[in-house]
Amino acid sequence: MNDIFKKTMKASNSNIIDTFLNPKSVAVIGASKNLGKGGNWIVNNLVTNRYNGKVYPINPNATGKLYGLEFKKSVLDIKEDVDLAIFYIPNRGIPELLNDCIKKGIKGAIIEASGFEEVGEKGLELRDQILEITNNFSKIRVLGPNCMGISRIDGDSISENKGGFFSGFGTFQEYKRGNIAVISQSGMLNGGYLMHIMSKYPEMGFRYSVSVGNKMDLSEVEFLEYFLEDPTVNVIAIYLESFKYPRKFIDLCKKAKNIQDKTIIMVKGGLTKQGQKASLSHTGTLSEDTKLIKAIMNQAGIIQARDFDELFQFARTFSMLYSAGKTLPKHGNISLVAGSGGAGTILSDITMHYGLKYPLLGDKAYKSLENIFPEWMPPNRFAFVDIWPAMEKGMRTNMSRWEVIQIAIDAVLSEPEVEGLFNMLFCRKGITDTMDFDKYAESLNKSSKPVFLWLVGQNKEVRRITRILNKNNIPNFPNLENMVKNFWILVQESKNKRI
Repeated sequence: MNDIFKKTMKASNSNIIDTFLNPKSVAVIGASKNLGKGGNWIVNNLVTNRYNGKVYPINPNATGKLYGLEFKKSVLDIKEDVDLAIFYIPNRGIPELLNDCIKKGIKGAIIEASGFEEVGEKGLELRDQILEITNNFSKIRVLGPNCMGISRIDGDSISENKGGFFSGFGTFQEYKRGNIAVISQSGMLNGGYLMHIMSKYPEMGFRYSVSVGNKMDLSEVEFLEYFLEDPTVNVIAIYLESFKYPRKFIDLCKKAKNIQDKTIIMVKGGLTKQGQKASLSHTGTLSEDTKLIKAIMNQAGIIQARDFDELFQFARTFSMLYSAGKTLPKHGNISLVAGSGGAGTILSDITMHYGLKYPLLGDKAYKSLENIFPEWMPPNRFAFVDIWPAMEKGMRTNMSRWEVIQIAIDAVLSEPEVEGLFNMLFCRKGITDTMDFDKYAESLNKSSKPVFLWLVGQNKEVRRITRILNKNNIPNFPNLENMVKNFWILVQESKNKRI
């Protein structure tokens, strides 16, 4: 393949993906007045979320308007050009209407219906009809079938123009724009689970979410290539059951190693024989042999997550650190400031389990700690700070506990060998409510080193502080192992990078 042809193909793929992610006009085939149907939710999402293009509801049996938009009997009744058609109709009706889309000159189609490769012979016949009608997708490009469409977020509030059209799963209203793009072979990740994650981590913003389904035409590689070039995307979270083009996928993942602000995180389904059977019934693709999967993943050199929750927890951490301009740790040298010796002991055990270590402090950092600690219990020489004795001394010398904590944090973060900080805080009224956490967060973000917090105590106070930390892109975690593992993942990504 010569260089000119490669450039032409790349430009062509980029243009078609841009059409799917940024269409100027959308026809919703299967639009419905029935509030319980996906064809209604898609139009509702387009209107409610202020999609800034033209929307055409298509239903031959409907009359009047839907959310203020006039129903059309067919895409052929539309006078203006249409970029994208979204199909939310039963599978058997798709070939004929797809032919209408080709006549209309529509560039792309999202087919959300199931009932193709995954159901056997009849589904395969439908697939073959589509291949023939589209002339192997040279006349129109297709995303799906058996997918949940695309979400695109441009704005941060319901009053802003968001430009997104979301999925046929339900109406999306509470979310935030961010730097994460999702590519998923499961429609759930652009539907119910995406809603769940947006509720669980409201501070975690998304840029795109793409459900590729059976990958009859477009697959993970075209979207991955686009997201690697998109400057608004820093983190790419992927769930796959099969690789359509393994070599191309590996090459793209290797490309990400040379990009400073791009991280790819992936969950691979079908790692067991039982999972492979489930994959076959889900998307009609038999997941690859386990040895092949491991070879592909190892060559790709990407962050691997065990499940969806871990996938988005890692994505959240990287998203926050990129947004805050933090430096990834290279050697796993961590420091700790905690008010509990027991928690510090357990945390040290977990830290050792993941191969992280507490470096020795230089004279300058140690002297800063020595000044706030009582003579009867001097600080450690390594970067493990049990802050309680210093806080007891502070109470006798009219130094607030927050001044003591700040001096300790500044000391360990100033140590050149230290690459990050774990800080444990006990949260309750009468203690943490006397502290200005916005200033605390501002001081933590003066350092380029990542700071992770473990918050314990009164639930209401933990939630209040969490909101402030989230706003300032400071990750906090519900348990110690999650906190350590997320720092360890940063080290792994740093090792992956070639720059």
